[in-house]
Amino acid sequence: MRRFLPLALPLLLPACNAGAPTPEPTPAPTESPAPPTDTAARPKPLPLKTFGDWAAGCDNGATCQAGSLVPDDSTPPALTLSIERAAGPDGSVTIRLRGEAPALPLTAQVDGEAVARGGTAHDDTTELTGEPALALARKLANGGTVTIVDAAGRALATLPLKGAAAALRWIDAQQGRDGTTGALVARGPRPDTRPAPALPGVRAPVIRGESALLDPLLVTQMRAAAKCDTDDLPDATTKPLGDGQTLAIVPCTVGAYNVLSALSVVTRGAAVAATFDAPPAGDAPDEQSLVFNAVFADGILTADALARGLGDCGVKQRYAWDGSRFRLIEQREMEQCRGNIDYIRTWTARLIR
Repeated sequence: MRRFLPLALPLLLPACNAGAPTPEPTPAPTESPAPPTDTAARPKPLPLKTFGDWAAGCDNGATCQAGSLVPDDSTPPALTLSIERAAGPDGSVTIRLRGEAPALPLTAQVDGEAVARGGTAHDDTTELTGEPALALARKLANGGTVTIVDAAGRALATLPLKGAAAALRWIDAQQGRDGTTGALVARGPRPDTRPAPALPGVRAPVIRGESALLDPLLVTQMRAAAKCDTDDLPDATTKPLGDGQTLAIVPCTVGAYNVLSALSVVTRGAAVAATFDAPPAGDAPDEQSLVFNAVFADGILTADALARGLGDCGVKQRYAWDGSRFRLIEQREMEQCRGNIDYIRTWTARLIR
């Protein structure tokens, strides 16, 4: 008798697998995004502009700011007002008030007309954001004065708007918005599409370790090398820089509102003058490389060069220590000594750690 079983098996196997799910293809491996890199860009802070009773400026990332100034021969108001516009399509608008904190919600009136209402307290400022801030910024360009009224109906300050329209129009041009729907002043039919510029990156290590003790003779030598004053100077201070290095901040000259210090990097008892990728601001004598009001914490050096005691003009800088030198990651300036302490940012970089 003939057997047919071997021939039947191939016919049965496909029938058994007819309902089995089709295996999904194995996804191709994806590459991890490259870590941010140090772009080694040379800092180039941008210049400020003055328009009547308003100052204006932008940073390298196209974030721009305009700020009110006290008119010449006028009594400073209780508040100053600054308008900051972020870069990129439909960049956000923030309006900051500095000075006497208003009871909230505040009302902003342009030529007596209420334009914006609200406000949020932030440390030493009061801010308006979103649509109220945008509406107020656009209205300022067509007004003569802006008055800030607190929740009780008390007028805290009236600020002149001479130059505000020109300052905001200049900001529109710097951000590539003139003639677009997103402009503050120079509005037109074109879409607001210009992207924000990429920011440079500065890589800086997280600093660990302890600072070394300074030999008094070494401090004397550093002061002599920096041509410091000889009398009534504060003590030198030290901060760790990692990898066996210590930052020595050696006061050289003391004024009414500025302390100028020589900065050195000390390694195994030897001191070398600290170096910078952008020079510290201020009017130190030509033969001296000094830093104004130096403070170092968490790897960041803050240097504030004040042009007068009120602090309404000068240059404020922040540097990151990258292991070998100080790198400028932010610079803010106010050229006009006219009552506004909300300095305008003229340079910024991403800190990479």
